[in-house]
Amino acid sequence: MSGKLRFYASLLLAVSSALATAASDDIKIAIYWGQDGNEGSLTDTCATGLYAYVNIAFLSTFGDGRTPVLNLANHCDPPSGGCASLAAEIASCQSSGVKVLLSIGGGALGGYNLSSLSDTQAVATYLWDTFLGGSGTNTTTTPRPLGDAVLDGIDLDIEAPSQYYDDLARSLTSLYKGDDAARGRAYMLTAAPQCPFPDASLGEALGTGLFDHVWVQFYNNPGCQYAPGDVGALRSAWREWTESLPGASVFLGLPASLDAAGSGFVDVDTLVSQVLPVVEGANNYGGIMLWSRSYDKDTGFSVKLQRILQNQNKNHTDIIVGAAVAGVLLLFMLICTCFLCHKKYRGTPRPEEGSLTAPALKRYTDSEVERMTKSYAHKLGNGSNGDVYRGNLRDGRQVAVKVLKNSKSDDKEFMGEVAGVGRMSHVNVVPLLGICLQGPTRALVYEYMPNGSLERYAFSNNDPVQENNSLWLYWEKLFDIAIGVARGLEYLHGQGNANILHLNVKPHNVLLDQELCPKISDVGVANLCHDNDKESKRSTADARDRDGYDAPEVLSRKFGAVGSKTDVYSYGVMVLEMVRAKRNINVGEVTTSKYFGQWLYEHLDQFCDSISGISGETRDLVKKMIIVGLWCIQTAQTNRPSMSRVVEMLESSSIDLELPVRISS
Repeated sequence: MSGKLRFYASLLLAVSSALATAASDDIKIAIYWGQDGNEGSLTDTCATGLYAYVNIAFLSTFGDGRTPVLNLANHCDPPSGGCASLAAEIASCQSSGVKVLLSIGGGALGGYNLSSLSDTQAVATYLWDTFLGGSGTNTTTTPRPLGDAVLDGIDLDIEAPSQYYDDLARSLTSLYKGDDAARGRAYMLTAAPQCPFPDASLGEALGTGLFDHVWVQFYNNPGCQYAPGDVGALRSAWREWTESLPGASVFLGLPASLDAAGSGFVDVDTLVSQVLPVVEGANNYGGIMLWSRSYDKDTGFSVKLQRILQNQNKNHTDIIVGAAVAGVLLLFMLICTCFLCHKKYRGTPRPEEGSLTAPALKRYTDSEVERMTKSYAHKLGNGSNGDVYRGNLRDGRQVAVKVLKNSKSDDKEFMGEVAGVGRMSHVNVVPLLGICLQGPTRALVYEYMPNGSLERYAFSNNDPVQENNSLWLYWEKLFDIAIGVARGLEYLHGQGNANILHLNVKPHNVLLDQELCPKISDVGVANLCHDNDKESKRSTADARDRDGYDAPEVLSRKFGAVGSKTDVYSYGVMVLEMVRAKRNINVGEVTTSKYFGQWLYEHLDQFCDSISGISGETRDLVKKMIIVGLWCIQTAQTNRPSMSRVVEMLESSSIDLELPVRISS
């Protein structure tokens, strides 16, 4: 017990120390630099110690076939190579812990636009190669206006609407996850929308959930900015922004002087006394963004702000330390009490297995589920097992709530099934956070996946054929998704001692998180809503409703019993459908992969060779996906590989893989 005493005491001391440290920390400030030659050098800006982020402004011309132009006012002349000297200044900033980003766009309307998906991809590649960690980093073949500097990310200050900025965000994120990221370097994606929600230019881009920081401009927008003596409009807009971006740090964007904007200036004293108490309550509050370094230098806005906050924090430190000491004494008394109780009741048996409390799962009431979903206001989807609604927990986290239909009525049996699902933990399985079991209501609360389902992207028909359907889902990304789902199913089938059949593997039930990592959803729901006998007797009509992802044994027992190989079949159909959707190939009237699989079996090399613009390594990935898919859709269960074998095949070279003897048997 003394070990636990030392642990808890050290834990409280650590927490107290962290609180004291947090109290003395400065507020994080993001600043825009580059539009006024009188604002001083980049080195001087970072050396002030006032700023956590510096946005170099702006790449004011790009897209629509234009030659990109970097405009840094009177600081340097990019076309002549005069800005290459900034590389040393950028390195100096980064060595002192300041993140330096390139801001694209700005107020020079007409100078930038994204006209198509291919145009968007070209801009993303240019940004990656020219300012970040792309192929031009250590070569002389790609001009780099900022010399050999490698910036920390890209900021979007967009004031000209275009439908492609969400694709730009996805393309940049995909490039960010390349070799440099694997070596430990991370790149950021930030944006500066206007405070009317949603932003007209960046609303869809921010909806992707891919942004790390968002500095919302609460100025030049009377409808949502601070008005003298009235913080109501700002509070309402701030709540909308922070609740809609749970995965991002949201900054309050303000002008640094009266001259910096037409309206929305807040003096430092008012900011500290009236505005900060409103915004700091959000869990994802990040700090302050100021426009700009030139105005801040003239007025000393950030200097005064930091000084006031430091004085406040100094006064709070004594209180925190005193509370920490008292807490340690109280903790000591509580642990002593627990020790005595432990001695008295150490012979009490543990609750028997199958009790109505699932480990680590939060129990919610009917009213709590109704509150978190705002009376089921936002439906995300529906299915035979129930409807899914978007919701928010009290701490601001977004969740997906599935209200089950035809669930098992026996509470103990239901909780036994849920307990098994709740214990699962795998990067490719959607986490179950909580449940509702009250009266007839059965609801499951999951972690929300901001990018929706695989069906939404890999099987979209919204993009023109010539753009290869969904620009940002490159072949490499499709392969990552395929192997991620395979690893998730391998875990469910017993690799993680889960021993769970999914029985509904299809693109709709594969969700993508903020980083496009695939996660299998609806795990265990079949067992919560159907018994195994019913599951094995689904009708042919129901199978057609599921777009042909059912294995033969689901339709007829003559093909054997439903088991883990049933999921293997559905997985194979999904992989082949991913390949077909990417190339937009039609090979028959039936929507299942049967005819396409037969066609691929007969034209494998021809198909792979027809994919232009990819490397030999990428072509190997495509070939592996196809061969694995063909093995998985074999009619006889004994001819299908296990999911562990599927993972092995995907991790090997296509040279080592053989086609099945025939498409089915």
